[in-house]
Amino acid sequence: MDIYLNDSVKSFEFILKGDLAAASVRSLEQAWITARSILGGKEVSVEVSGLTAADDAGVELLYRMTASGVRLTAALPPESEDFLRSLGIPVAAPARRANSAMLSSLGRLFGLSA
Repeated sequence: MDIYLNDSVKSFEFILKGDLAAASVRSLEQAWITARSILGGKEVSVEVSGLTAADDAGVELLYRMTASGVRLTAALPPESEDFLRSLGIPVAAPARRANSAMLSSLGRLFGLSA
């Protein structure tokens, strides 16, 4: 998995690409711990539309991050925002269109695909 960081004056963003599993979960967690110690009052978000899969530890880390105030964002259709909220995950989804493969990936991420 690749983790990109986007730091601006008011916000800090993690951009995730690939599988959030095994060692990549630990890498993201360490980056998040480091970021929390130096960001002050900046808003923190995680862009998840590049995720292709996640193991249980990866999903649990995303839940812990959102519970601490981190916002998940994704380039998804507007109805996906309601789907993520139904899982108890606060998210800000920009109004951009994505293909159905992304929705399937997101469903797999949360173990909801048929």
